Amino acid sequence: MIYHPQRIKTNVTSCTVYHDSFQGNEDPYLWNKQFLHSYCHITQLKNEVGQINFWISGDTYPNFTKLLCDCVFVVASKHYWKDANHMTLENPIVDNEQTFQHHYRWVNPTFNHHPFKRRRRYTLKADPDKSFQPQNRNRELIDILPFLNSCGLETQTLIHSITSKSGSRPFKLPEGLGFKLYYFLRENAVIKLYGKDIANLHP
Repeated sequence: MIYHPQRIKTNVTSCTVYHDSFQGNEDPYLWNKQFLHSYCHITQLKNEVGQINFWISGDTYPNFTKLLCDCVFVVASKHYWKDANHMTLENPIVDNEQTFQHHYRWVNPTFNHHPFKRRRRYTLKADPDKSFQPQNRNRELIDILPFLNSCGLETQTLIHSITSKSGSRPFKLPEGLGFKLYYFLRENAVIKLYGKDIANLHP
């Protein structure tokens, strides 16, 4: 699970989308057939093909009483960059101009978001058929904290494991629980937003 700030809510056509701020690198980037992840917390994750990353945010920090899941990201592929701190529109990793403008280019000068000194940078691309944003019938994000509590993960344990004075850190779910959470969200999300549903709706 990857904890990040509360999402911005945008209504576009018949959809309500919870997403990263438009004022920087949008990560994870949802407005694409395949969700993208290149920056936030990526060096703290193993990120293997088939891995399920749950992006979550709390109602308050650090002592949250809700954990809202805004992205179920099933890793389909891992694409290493030739230059960790530079990307061009022509690079085959880049899906299209929209993703370049809102996701990839923010690593370039003069933005210099998340610069690397020695590490190799890569972009994760999600499975377009298995990755989605789960919402209830009221177009609200689903609180997964009660489910995690019912599986034996106490709220205080999660707060201690995820939050710190220096910021949040990813939390690896116990063996098998990730699949249970995936199926819980798949079964309980009345609305599932897939990348193909919103790829052409970026404001």
